[in-house]
Amino acid sequence: MRYLTRQKLRGGTRHLKRLMQQSLTAAPLSEGMLQRYGYDYEKLGLGLWHWHHRQPPQRVRQLAAGHLLVTFFDWQQQLRAQPEPFYLAIWLVEGADFAHNSQAVAGIGERRARYGGTFGGPDPAGPPLPPEYCQLPGADTLTWTTHPWETWLDALDYPTGWPAWAFTRPHYFHTAEDGNRYLLVQTSWVWVGQPADITSSTL
Repeated sequence: MRYLTRQKLRGGTRHLKRLMQQSLTAAPLSEGMLQRYGYDYEKLGLGLWHWHHRQPPQRVRQLAAGHLLVTFFDWQQQLRAQPEPFYLAIWLVEGADFAHNSQAVAGIGERRARYGGTFGGPDPAGPPLPPEYCQLPGADTLTWTTHPWETWLDALDYPTGWPAWAFTRPHYFHTAEDGNRYLLVQTSWVWVGQPADITSSTL
């Protein structure tokens, strides 16, 4: 952690200002995508928020999470104005996958049920939402649960055998409908934030 607090942000002050501005801006909710496909999402992705092969510094993660929170509350207002029950959540992923997979997610219809079951039940042994996120505006109005974050390893990618590191972590096998075999390995944690009145939006 000492390394992260000392490292310089890419582009210095200019880049930090861009991140600060982005953190206050909600991503647009695509009504067309929602109605056609039943979902929309705002993933941080590999642009502004990404730090190659490592977790971004704490300040950057806070700004990124702030952007997702602003997006969440903007989408919540829009979704409540339409008649269908909906799924709405923020997924904050720990570690190197933070920027690539942390996102705000909305779903209606079949997608609502699918998203609701993505991570299964919460893990009571998992770490709670870190303090750097708890202190962000609006974070305390959501209900946060902790779930294992799993990486899928495809047997086709490992013709000579599974990597040894995978068996040093919690893992299990899964066979897909097409017969392809996967090894699911827990590589970190994901915190899922949903409305406190979750029953009104997901049932």
